[in-house]
Amino acid sequence: MLAFGTSAAVAQPLVTGTAAAGAPAVAQDTAAYSAQQHDALIAARREGRVTPAQALQQLKAWLAPSQGNQGTQGTQGASGEPGEAERRRIASDAITLAASDGQYAEAVALARQFPLSSLRDYALGPLAVAARRTRDLPLQGEAVKLWRSRQPDAREPRVHEAYWRLDSGDVAGAHALYDALSQLAPKQLDDRVSLLELRAALARADKDTLQALGAYTEAGALRPDRADLRREADFLLAQSGAASSAFSDAEAAERARPGSFSPLALSTLQQDALGQQLRWAIRERDQRLGAERVVALDRVLAGQDAALARADAAALKAEPTEAEAWRALRVRLLSDRLLALVERGRPADAIALYESMRAAGTELPFYGLGAAARAYAQERRSIEAVPLYEAAVAKGGDDVPMPDPLYFGLVYAYQDTGRFDDAEALLQRLEGATPAYLRLAPEARRPNEQYADVAGLRGLITLYGDRHALAQHEFDVLMREAPMNAGYGYGAALTEQLREHPEAAVARFEALAADQPYDISARTGHVSALLDADEYGEARRRAESLVADAPDTAEVRDMERKRRAITGPRLDVEAEASRGGAAIASREWRVDSRLSSGLINDEWRLLYDQSLGRGNTDIGNANWARGGLGLSWQRGPWLAEGALQHSNGGPYQNSVAGRLDYRASDAWRLSATYDGDSKNLPWKARVAGIGARETGASVGYVVNESRRFDLQYQRLDFSDNNVRDGLELGWRERWISTPGFQLETRLTTAAGQGRAVDAPYFNPSSDSSTELGVRAQWLNWKRDDRQFFQAVELSGGSYRQAGFGSGPLWSLRYEHRWELGPKLTLRYGLSISSHPYDGVRERQRGVFLNLSMPLP
Repeated sequence: MLAFGTSAAVAQPLVTGTAAAGAPAVAQDTAAYSAQQHDALIAARREGRVTPAQALQQLKAWLAPSQGNQGTQGTQGASGEPGEAERRRIASDAITLAASDGQYAEAVALARQFPLSSLRDYALGPLAVAARRTRDLPLQGEAVKLWRSRQPDAREPRVHEAYWRLDSGDVAGAHALYDALSQLAPKQLDDRVSLLELRAALARADKDTLQALGAYTEAGALRPDRADLRREADFLLAQSGAASSAFSDAEAAERARPGSFSPLALSTLQQDALGQQLRWAIRERDQRLGAERVVALDRVLAGQDAALARADAAALKAEPTEAEAWRALRVRLLSDRLLALVERGRPADAIALYESMRAAGTELPFYGLGAAARAYAQERRSIEAVPLYEAAVAKGGDDVPMPDPLYFGLVYAYQDTGRFDDAEALLQRLEGATPAYLRLAPEARRPNEQYADVAGLRGLITLYGDRHALAQHEFDVLMREAPMNAGYGYGAALTEQLREHPEAAVARFEALAADQPYDISARTGHVSALLDADEYGEARRRAESLVADAPDTAEVRDMERKRRAITGPRLDVEAEASRGGAAIASREWRVDSRLSSGLINDEWRLLYDQSLGRGNTDIGNANWARGGLGLSWQRGPWLAEGALQHSNGGPYQNSVAGRLDYRASDAWRLSATYDGDSKNLPWKARVAGIGARETGASVGYVVNESRRFDLQYQRLDFSDNNVRDGLELGWRERWISTPGFQLETRLTTAAGQGRAVDAPYFNPSSDSSTELGVRAQWLNWKRDDRQFFQAVELSGGSYRQAGFGSGPLWSLRYEHRWELGPKLTLRYGLSISSHPYDGVRERQRGVFLNLSMPLP
């Protein structure tokens, strides 16, 4: 609140005449004017028998023009209307009364009806105050100039001249006047008080809040009946960082002396106090764990409810001139509530509040827009968060200096909506505005703490943009520079996780947990790394601890969402259909599905597998259906599965299947499988009533997410005594990886050998192939954790079959892939391929669909 000077004419009761004995307490609006009636009205107002509003209403009624005759100057009109001299006296009293009652706009409006020179001296001080309150600088200057000319040696006009110079920007001139006035010994107590008020105003202009507060406090001690001094002191106390104390003092003063504070002033102080308490509550939350961490935030929310109810009730009774001030106060309260709801972990409630305010046409301050943007981002609605972040940054202007957290939120929102170029441009601006060392510091090369935050943001954005190798290099450099920085440690550990090094990621997060045991981001990252490493028991225990400690945070909610998707029941479906490959089947389709239960005791799952298919061949048609019920055990690097199976026919109608996987390290992956009724049996073998048992083994060497080598062995043991062995070596390499585009290749070399038996199905005695595939993938749409990709894969190579020589082979595959939340993936597409069989080239066309989804 701005400080204003107070004229003695405003502070003291009106004294403009002597009330006639026995005069009525207040004149009526319809009463004819007389000097006696005027004196009686002033006396009644001085004695408190009429309110300021009643007295002002009568004075204005006497000033109102009528159809009667006007009196001459200095003479009361014959019709009981005031003459010109009386009208000037009435106007002077009305201006003084309006200013003393806080109706400053009314006082200025009344003054505009008369030449200033016609006003009496006692009205010039109140008019100067009213003009200052309404920021009418020209009128303020005219009133002060006239007042000084009439009373050149008086202190009060000189004090108001200092205020006018201060408002005009002449701070030096105001200081000179104060220095001159301070040399004069004050003759009265009010002179000393007005000088203290001027000193407080000058201190405010000099940004010296403590000196201003001291001056107001001293003045208030001299004049404890001056409620305005108490108000100014409490508002300054609030501005100096003690808003809660200021509001408590104001409430106590209002209880002791009703009317000391207007409802608007009291509600304004309450809003300031709640804003400060909100900041304290956020800090307290970040330093506590468990239910206690949000107790202070809940108190703030309850206080905001009470403040809004109080403001709404008071606004209904307020004067129309205060309507805009009440509206602005309510907007500030609601904006603070938006922020409190977001910090309390209630983004959905914050969004509901924001949308109701938007529907009402409410214009929010920048921090309210920023809070709403955070709420949308936490609810994974970044497409709606982006314009709010942009509006908050634009509206905040200099109040949002780089690198304010609002900019960080906008960078992530750009990233989450696929606006990677905008995210990069903003990040470069942040880096340019945040040097490694402070430019203005007591000593040279003092580190800039904000630089660490921006550098960490750069690493994370690089990582989230699928440039994992570059991100790893950046975090390695940052960790060497600041090994104890929690943000850098989190980024380095997350990089290991995304580079498909689960054990290294867990090790890094465990080290980070030892250094930062209460860091929420580090703890949620640790749970995520444990889930990727299949350490479900430890992940659950740590997740439960996190939920108990900080259930209100967005990170914990997202972590629990991911954990439920991974450990809960799932449905996986693979379907394909093709035509044109006569050597295998002229037409075929197959659907393989698996339904798995949620984790039991953190290690076990129940499985149900089903395969359905049909193949049309030139020797007949075959329908195949098989169901299997099994059990899976998974713990850390080990995975073991076993199932009992039953099919609709064939020599191996009842069979078993099993699988054993072992992650020997982050690099080496081993696997062995057995299927007593192979899915890979050729359709012509099924038509002929032949079955096969399948045995397989594989070794994988994982360098990182961009490079992998695989060696696979497969053996089919047919019921017709045929045995077919196959060996395949593969190398996958990702060459280009950006946020919106990836390019990778896969080189495979395979060889197979079968027994020379007379078989109705394709059975080369030996064959081999070499094939190089190129896959290009584009990101077309992104909304937080929902994405849509298109991919094209083209491969070509050579196939050699014993007895038929070599021939080219090729395939083209077009794919759509949707990622719709944690662990929900839908893929579908078309394919066409060409392959020689027994020297005859066949072209096959197909469609495919894969679905993997968590179940509720």
